[in-house]
Amino acid sequence: MNRLLLATMLMVSTSAVAQEITVLSGGNILTMDQDFSIAEAMAFQGNEIIAVGTDSDVRATAGDEASVVDLGGKTVMPGFIDAHTHPIGGGASSVFENVGVDRFTSVEEALVHMKSASESVTAGDWVLFVNLDLATQSFAETAVTRVHLDDIAQDAPMVVWHAGGHKMTVNSTMLELMGFTDEAPDPEGGQFGRSEDGRLDGNLSGNSLLFSALAVIEPYQNYDRVEGTRNIARGWARTGVTTVGVAGVANPKDWEVFGALAGESDFPIRTRTYLQWALLNAWDDAGVAPGDGDAMARVVGWKISADGSNQAYTGLQREPYLNSDNLGLAYMIQNDINFAVADGTVRGGQMAMHGNGNASIDNIIAAVAKVRSEGIDVVRPRIEHCSITEDDQIAKLKELDISCSFLIAHVLYWGEAFRDNVFGPEKAAKLDRTGSFERAGVPYSLHTDYSVSVLSPLQMVEVAVTRSLFTDLDAILAEKERASVDMALRAVTSVPAFQLLSEEELGSLEVGKLADFVVLAEDPRSVSTDQISEIDVLETWMDGQRRH
Repeated sequence: MNRLLLATMLMVSTSAVAQEITVLSGGNILTMDQDFSIAEAMAFQGNEIIAVGTDSDVRATAGDEASVVDLGGKTVMPGFIDAHTHPIGGGASSVFENVGVDRFTSVEEALVHMKSASESVTAGDWVLFVNLDLATQSFAETAVTRVHLDDIAQDAPMVVWHAGGHKMTVNSTMLELMGFTDEAPDPEGGQFGRSEDGRLDGNLSGNSLLFSALAVIEPYQNYDRVEGTRNIARGWARTGVTTVGVAGVANPKDWEVFGALAGESDFPIRTRTYLQWALLNAWDDAGVAPGDGDAMARVVGWKISADGSNQAYTGLQREPYLNSDNLGLAYMIQNDINFAVADGTVRGGQMAMHGNGNASIDNIIAAVAKVRSEGIDVVRPRIEHCSITEDDQIAKLKELDISCSFLIAHVLYWGEAFRDNVFGPEKAAKLDRTGSFERAGVPYSLHTDYSVSVLSPLQMVEVAVTRSLFTDLDAILAEKERASVDMALRAVTSVPAFQLLSEEELGSLEVGKLADFVVLAEDPRSVSTDQISEIDVLETWMDGQRRH
């Protein structure tokens, strides 16, 4: 049967689809099960896989009336899972204009562009830019401040949201709009930048201050979250993604967006959501808690943030950043992390804990150990990003059954900056240690942190396997930390399914699981490792229906 006819048959009524049995044969079926089994054929009925194995066995189970699709040597894998994304917040950031390193190699060039682009603004306008990055864009000065932005926009509020999402620079008008004066104290989990005379310099670090800024940015708040998320999901489906982890929904209305989209017959992505722990009262008032939802959209736990980002110099470190005395920023003190892990677990949720710097990872590990010592069974704790990890920490992660999820674009896009400007070569080699984790038997997944990065799953696999740098593809960041292809493929399928409490439904092609799968033009195990990202995703199927 050709693909057009199969797609047509799957557009008939729901009752007919439920009865249809389809067999995929004549290619490689990478099941991604525990044994990494390779099957000859697979059959599904409706949205459920009913047979996987040899061609003869699968056809016997499917029966003579089943439709048979000849794969023609192509490769089938489970639908890809991006373990950590921000589809709503990341999508809303589209109201900011990009001034990142992909457009401007220096901050000076970006500032010139921002001034030119803002020449006609009035007091009623918003001046919004994103992705400025002092780690990768050269700058003769030490910081961008409100002095620079006041020169660009004097009367209109101006915000520059730095790459990585953990820092903003705002102008004087924006500080006034937010209600901050020079005497404002640092809030819990946040830090104001200050000039030598103690005045606010316009730099805001930490979630508490960033959330305060976002709350008053009208274009950000007015962004169409339903339509925007719908469009983002369609783009993800084209890369083979069928499920995403939503790493921190900010309010009950945003959770309702996922519920509404899940009810649309053609929405192509499953969501597994973490609720922002800092907004606990709002979740209690709304009656939203882990376990809510269904197979399309479900709340699985709580999100906490223990520190900032390394490229913004706010990841919490054991030792100072290169050529400085800066240790980064703790968003939460140890006792607050301990309480969140304990109370979140008692409330029935899994804990997804953001930690970039090695000191922040120390604090998260200590919290899990303490809470478990008190007799509370912390459910599958996971560290988000887990960027800089020491050998002693990897051993503790193994001991405590803590898994991690790597923002692997750190290696590709920021590897050179971490090596030369942020940490130095020795510490930069400890970034996203996929090889060491694999050897130690510590599970890890890969994620984009959308919109921090927009890599496809196959691109993420290639980066983990090659550890090449975007700025110099012949350079390798810590060759010993290269992942095997098999483990990197698990990191976008079976491991994130386990981390998202969904391994009974997703992550591998096994009988009884949901019919979420991709058809690839080639087998990722058989091409050159630097060609994995170029494999075409021919089809993406979710819930037994073709979405791409």
